Amino acid sequence: MRGYELMLVLDPALEDEGVNKVVERVTGAIGAVEGEVLFAGQLADRKGNVSEVEGGEGWRKRRLAYSINKRSEGYYVVLRFNSPTSFIAEVERTLNLDESVLRYMTTRLEEA
Repeated sequence: MRGYELMLVLDPALEDEGVNKVVERVTGAIGAVEGEVLFAGQLADRKGNVSEVEGGEGWRKRRLAYSINKRSEGYYVVLRFNSPTSFIAEVERTLNLDESVLRYMTTRLEEA
C-alpha cells in the first residue's frame, strides 16, 4: 500500500451535508479496497495548511484562484490515505463523473 493525498474542490452550492456525502463516498471506497484513511479535513488558510473539520464549525468555502465552471468559490477538501495503486484510477474515474466535484488532484506521498 502506498500513501496518497487527494485534494478536492467541491461545488459551493453544496451544504455541509452534501460535502460530507462526497467525503463519505470517497472514504467508503477507500475502505472497500482495504485502504486506510489517515486524515480528512479542509484547507485552512492561503499558505496551504490543512485542519480537521470541527463539529460545530463545519466546512468553509474558500475563494478560488481562478473561476471554474463560472464559480469563484468552493470547498477545498484534503484526504490523506493508504491504498493499493490500482485504486487511484478507479477513484479518479468516479470523481470525473461526479458533478459536485469541480477539480481534484491526487499526489503520491513520499515513503517514510
